Amino acid sequence: MEIAPASFHGLQFRLLEHLRKRIRNGEITERGLARLTGISQPHVHNVLKGVRTLSPDLADVLLSRFRLTLLDLFTREELARYLARSTSHRESRFYAVPVLAGLLGRNQPIPRKGPHREVHTVPLHLAESATDPLVASLAADPEMEPLFADRDLVLLDQSETARTLFQREGYYVVRTVEGPVVRALLRDGDTLYLITERNRAATSQWERMTLAGRDLLDIVLARVIWLNRRRRWEDHVA
Repeated sequence: MEIAPASFHGLQFRLLEHLRKRIRNGEITERGLARLTGISQPHVHNVLKGVRTLSPDLADVLLSRFRLTLLDLFTREELARYLARSTSHRESRFYAVPVLAGLLGRNQPIPRKGPHREVHTVPLHLAESATDPLVASLAADPEMEPLFADRDLVLLDQSETARTLFQREGYYVVRTVEGPVVRALLRDGDTLYLITERNRAATSQWERMTLAGRDLLDIVLARVIWLNRRRRWEDHVA
């Protein structure tokens, strides 16, 4: 039996089947069921036989007395199939995210939402986990190639938690005197290290920023959570 098309009527049927099974197994009698619910035995008998309808109020009483939830009316296999299908369906959907006007990179002003409100679709399971998600187009940055390239699109998460608790493998949009850039970050006290793909292994070359007297959220603008590689002509193999 599939869980997806389950209706209120179907749940009633499952609950009655559960009760009938308990009676067949000798776990309870119709008289005991009547005593447990405060309903007359003839009424209980007629409900179990399908002569009388199981009302929502009586169904709630039965669930409560037997300490059941609606999920208990489904098998483990049905729940597993539903969860697998639900996850697959969720990941197959898309969400329209606003696109920032302009480019994100050195010698560029911080991009803002444009007047035409352009949007870009991204996988729903990524966007729904982000705070005020935005899509930005990157300017060329040789320091971050080949991971990030000119005109690649990135999905940004503006969560304050994501912008203050840095992940070792994460990338962030950082405000610098030369403009906003994408960098890996490492914090050591009041020092913020900006790490590029080119100098990742050379710690002495990491750019330093002081955090003393500054709000970290004014420096780290967003976390990059998704990259959409722009397909260039030279990317295509003959």
